[in-house]
Amino acid sequence: MADISGKISVQENPLRERSVILKRYGWNALAGVLLAAMAYHIFVVETDWARMGGLADILSTTAEFLPNLAFFPIILEPLFETLLIAFWGTTLATLVAMPVAYIAARNVTPFYPITYPLGRAIIVMSRSVHELIFALIFVSALGLGPLPGIVALGCRSIGFLAKTTSEAIENVDRKPIEAMEATGTNPISVFLFGIFPQIYPVVVGNVIFQLDINLRRAAILGMVGAGGIGYVFSEQMQAYNWNNAGTVVLGIALMVIAGEIVSNRVRTRLISGAGGGRAGGD
Repeated sequence: MADISGKISVQENPLRERSVILKRYGWNALAGVLLAAMAYHIFVVETDWARMGGLADILSTTAEFLPNLAFFPIILEPLFETLLIAFWGTTLATLVAMPVAYIAARNVTPFYPITYPLGRAIIVMSRSVHELIFALIFVSALGLGPLPGIVALGCRSIGFLAKTTSEAIENVDRKPIEAMEATGTNPISVFLFGIFPQIYPVVVGNVIFQLDINLRRAAILGMVGAGGIGYVFSEQMQAYNWNNAGTVVLGIALMVIAGEIVSNRVRTRLISGAGGGRAGGD
């Protein structure tokens, strides 16, 4: 704006100092440069565009994966085995996650200096190791078949179920728990009749959600020998039977869609009006 002497003065932003604005734009510029460098490395340096061919070549290769419907009856049994692996893996995880959640909840853990860190360590270990790593370990220990797949899914799922359940336990109403403890009720009864009824909707919702996730996970465990439809997919890919591999992908998609529909209906029926639900993602 102009002052009385006719000179022009620059008006500062009253909300931010110039140094703060320059610092913010400097960080934004640095982030943009880093992002551009990473994009250049991935899409220019590490990608062989000439090998991909043109659009016609890509579409021709993709068309080779069109499902061979005559192969579909052959994959029904492996699909059912995959469903069982997901079911029993989730069941195993649920049984183990309940005591882990109990010791990982601040307000009920029996001996805080030992049991709380132990429960949290189990949760972190479960969530930080991929299911394929667990599957490779248990295939080596137990041999080929669905059993290592079940145990691998169980170990992978404990973390999510225990974490969400322990958080639900920490948010329960303390009044009925204190009333039961005042009458000398043992800790197991307090959990079963004072805590569990309050967290039941959350537990049911998260178990069903975890089962839905495990259907997808179980579909690939067979690629490392842990049974199910993944083994059939790996076989067909190694034999260059692209259309049969496409049939497997179609079967997996149909199984996951059916599982999504069933899980939503079961969850709604079980906890309708209970006010609970899924607490988060894995």
